[in-house]
Amino acid sequence: MTISNQPQQQPQYQRLMSWLLWLISLAYIYVLLLSPPQQILPGEPIWAIQPQTLQELWNQSVNFFFILPILNIIGIKVIPDAIAHPLLEALFNFALAWMFMFLPLLLADPRGYGLPKVLIWGLGMFLTNVFLCPYMAIRATKPPIAVDNKNLLARVFGWIGLTIGVIALIWSILGRPEFGDLSARGQYFMQSLISDRITIAFCVDIVFFTVFQAVLMGDIEPQGSNKRWLRFVPFWGLAVWLII
Repeated sequence: MTISNQPQQQPQYQRLMSWLLWLISLAYIYVLLLSPPQQILPGEPIWAIQPQTLQELWNQSVNFFFILPILNIIGIKVIPDAIAHPLLEALFNFALAWMFMFLPLLLADPRGYGLPKVLIWGLGMFLTNVFLCPYMAIRATKPPIAVDNKNLLARVFGWIGLTIGVIALIWSILGRPEFGDLSARGQYFMQSLISDRITIAFCVDIVFFTVFQAVLMGDIEPQGSNKRWLRFVPFWGLAVWLII
């Protein structure tokens, strides 16, 4: 399927949007990665990160896409399980599954022609909006160019993202029963949301993903398309759009 060129926006509006996105990018980097403890957010900046936080990040990373926990559950013990709170594991994997699905979305972006999309996406899998926000700022000033927006890659990424999203929901409720019931998990999450910078960062990422998904899919799907409404359904809308 080929996308027709989108109507040209006013250059002044494009420049203003680009500048706003650059400011948001700088604010994101400073507030979440560089700001001193308790200046704006709780927790440590990247330049003063503590061993406990590094261990938390390591445990979540080892459990990427729930591969290790699932292998251990079915009795295939490749390496020892890296224990982390199941709700934070679910949040981590949900955010990464969303970023994972952005690759075919970026490849189909008519305003991203000539930009290193695969590189930006690959770096974004590690530091999400540190790279995705600048991409959105750059593309805001570029004219749309028709590109193919659906292929087998999109469907594969959509199914993988959808699967991980479903597992994340189930895992957040039922995974690692020793961490208590849903009420206890909810209380832990709320406490983390006001005290842990990593949890805050992933929640901020989800907000950005929601907005960027709507913008990118809105530029790809032409006016009048019966799939255009999917852009307003966070995560699940993108997964379904990639699949169908």
